[in-house]
Amino acid sequence: MKLNGTSKTKESKYNSTVSLFLSIGMLVVVLVAFDFSEMPTFGKLFMILWIGVVCAQIYQSYRNSIFSNKSLHHEITDHDLKISGFKQNTSPKAESTKAKPEKDFALRLRKLEGLYRDGLLTTEEYEAKRQDILDEDWGK
Repeated sequence: MKLNGTSKTKESKYNSTVSLFLSIGMLVVVLVAFDFSEMPTFGKLFMILWIGVVCAQIYQSYRNSIFSNKSLHHEITDHDLKISGFKQNTSPKAESTKAKPEKDFALRLRKLEGLYRDGLLTTEEYEAKRQDILDEDWGK
């Protein structure tokens, strides 16, 4: 089973504002808690990369937050998703519930009766279709 299509969504201003404050907090913790002079070179490179990512997050969160009228995303929420390659349930239970040819008639009669009870068929239509089903060869 495969899901195809597009889903364009925009983060809410509230969520962006919360993300903004969390990102600023992460940046402050890194700058205050770590001593960069005692770090190995790999650690310094990692922290520079990490600070860059957090700054990008701060920028995006600010642009989408309650403090800004501009937004990076201009799409409206839209979900155009389709399922492809979907196979019907072939579990053992589904196989056992499949009607055998002699039971198909009973199932068809029950469905017909349900349609009649729901008021979707007139009495004449119900009786005519019921007689058609009963007149078919039942495989005896």
